[in-house]
Amino acid sequence: MAYLSRLRQSRKWPSRWPIRWKLAAVSSGLTFVILVAFGLAVGQFTTQQLRENYEAETMTAARKLAQDVRKNVRLTPGYPPSSELGRVFAQANGPASLTLLANQRSYSTSQFPETAPVTSEGVINSGEFQIATVALLPLRGELIPPGFVQFARPVDRLDQSIGRVWISVLAGTLGATLLAALAGVVLSRRAMRPVSGLTSAAREIARTRDPSVTLKEPVADDEVAELTRTFNGMLHELSLARTERERSLVRQREFIADASHELRTPLTSVLANLELLDDSLGRSSNREDELESVESALRSSQRMCRLVADLQILARADSGRTPQHVACDLSAIAANAVEEVDPLAGEHRIELETDEEVPVSGNPDDLHRIVINLVENAVRHTPAGTLITVGVTSSQDSGMAILSVGDDGPGVPDDVRSKIFDRFVRSVGPGDRASSKGTGLGLAIVQAIAIEHDGSATVGDSAQGGALFTVTLPLAR
Repeated sequence: MAYLSRLRQSRKWPSRWPIRWKLAAVSSGLTFVILVAFGLAVGQFTTQQLRENYEAETMTAARKLAQDVRKNVRLTPGYPPSSELGRVFAQANGPASLTLLANQRSYSTSQFPETAPVTSEGVINSGEFQIATVALLPLRGELIPPGFVQFARPVDRLDQSIGRVWISVLAGTLGATLLAALAGVVLSRRAMRPVSGLTSAAREIARTRDPSVTLKEPVADDEVAELTRTFNGMLHELSLARTERERSLVRQREFIADASHELRTPLTSVLANLELLDDSLGRSSNREDELESVESALRSSQRMCRLVADLQILARADSGRTPQHVACDLSAIAANAVEEVDPLAGEHRIELETDEEVPVSGNPDDLHRIVINLVENAVRHTPAGTLITVGVTSSQDSGMAILSVGDDGPGVPDDVRSKIFDRFVRSVGPGDRASSKGTGLGLAIVQAIAIEHDGSATVGDSAQGGALFTVTLPLAR
């Protein structure tokens, strides 16, 4: 199985190549196939021509030797040739032989190879020699006996010439393939340069999230130029959409901030009037129905006041406006917040564990709001009798102040942790007592205030198995 997996991976490895390398590989591969076919054809043709030319030269030398024998050697029937035959063979520049048919005897030089009895003209190969045979026939008026003259030439020179031809074909094929590969790389890189520009632009846009980029169109009016124009059009539309979205978000933030600010005055007035009416009805014993209605309206007004305050904080965080920071003690702020929430905790137990003084630079009201929101969140999402621990410590090594709110309740579900600090996220768990009363903005405000103070907010598990919310803030210098 491992071998098959490696084999499949080896078959897929060219797919990881860049396109320019693929184009270069394809062009060089096609060039190699074409040159191999062409080289085989040229090599075979050249080899055949060399062999034919060599045979023709051997036959020509044999015919010349036969003429020399006829002119310079006195041959008589029944008698061996004279010593003049040796001088003629010595001038032949190669092994030679004379066979007389009258007495079936052969006269040859010492280097002439052994061959079968000669019966006809032609060219044969025998070992390391090529032998040409020419009939020695008497001309009109001559009295020489008929026979055959043979001339031998070594074939090593022919083999060397053929070898050089094939080496030249191989070298030319490999050299042309290499040049084709280099040319393919250069041309493909030049052709893919606009595409590389598009890739770099897309990578830069993905990094900066800024589509206000315009690519320079290529001079040539081809497919790449059309792709560039399309890409520029897409970026232009994305830039317009982003601008319009940002304007819409700015208008929404301004509306939320203005509406929250304008709603505070009438809500404060309504809340004050309801409190006065509640106080006056409380002193009357026969108006219980009206008192219940007023108390319900008072609770709704208080909830609306908190919602307006939450919207103001979020609108301020979205607009980037940071409140004035002053030196304050996070331990004292946490103690005041716990003292404020403790009467509303019901059957929950709240314990405070703080260092003597944890100096931070921030807005005391916002930091007070962080503690309030985290403790109220723990009270709302845990069953009665749960122990809630609020801790404030400092780490001089990291230069951070750590505010933690943990409990021994059921904890935070895993599928909610990734989005628990998002706005309007409301989760119903097994320990929830009043989940329907929340707005889903408490933890979002905690994270927004922490970020405004150059800190962070995280969620995890406490030592008792419940939820643990941790806010880290820089210590005051």
